[in-house]
Amino acid sequence: MVIKRTTGNRIAGTSSKGNQEKWQEDGRWFKLDMFGYEGLAETVTSALLSRTNIIELGFQYVTYRMERLEVHGRTRNGCSSADFLQPGESILTLADLLRKGVGSDWQSQVKRLPNMQAKIGWLVEQTERLTGLDRFGAYLTALFEADMLFGNEDRHLNNIAVLRRGEVFDYCPMFDFGAGLLSNVRDYPMDVEPKVLLSQLRAQPMNAQFVRQVHAAQANYGAQIRYDSSREDIVNALAEPLAFYAERDRSYISDRVMFCIQTQYRKLKK
Repeated sequence: MVIKRTTGNRIAGTSSKGNQEKWQEDGRWFKLDMFGYEGLAETVTSALLSRTNIIELGFQYVTYRMERLEVHGRTRNGCSSADFLQPGESILTLADLLRKGVGSDWQSQVKRLPNMQAKIGWLVEQTERLTGLDRFGAYLTALFEADMLFGNEDRHLNNIAVLRRGEVFDYCPMFDFGAGLLSNVRDYPMDVEPKVLLSQLRAQPMNAQFVRQVHAAQANYGAQIRYDSSREDIVNALAEPLAFYAERDRSYISDRVMFCIQTQYRKLKK
């Protein structure tokens, strides 16, 4: 699929890594690869999330597919997803929710808390107070577990959100895993061993090791995600997305993704 775009249609995203070009067309959101293979990371992650119990938990996730896009006179890789908002719905990020509901000094309140478990508890308590959602702790823990499983370090508070319909709130489908699976080859070069690169990852929004962030959330709300994927499932999820990338890079990408998921899964089970 080729979508023709021009420079004037550029829309800046909210990635803490930089502005990722994205736009909406015909009921879908399109995003360009920026630092490596983000489209593949989104597509593979959403395919493997179907092998978890997220739906059983009562939550949703966004499904992505790879796209070949013609933008600014160049053919680029990217991905797309259906616009999940219903008429009258909007997304409210936690950053906006806390700023509006707690005040502009909310971050200073969090910094005074004694440990990570207390900070996560505060985020959950404030979100539940402001939205009326009574399972946000389980939702946030599941999101953190998914981020750990796929090595996604871009979960800042603009990538955690709730849905709003007037004064009624709901859980937002989990989205934006494009920074996972070591997709940023600028920060995580292809010629460096994945084991070394994984040790450098920092989980957001707590800016900590994934294990510490997940264990702190689980201490408050219990473990949430159950993951059931074999090596073959990962290979199958990779098959179509890999074809979008240069043949010389495919084995490197495949090896990195496989190592990342298997390594992070072992950590998550501990």
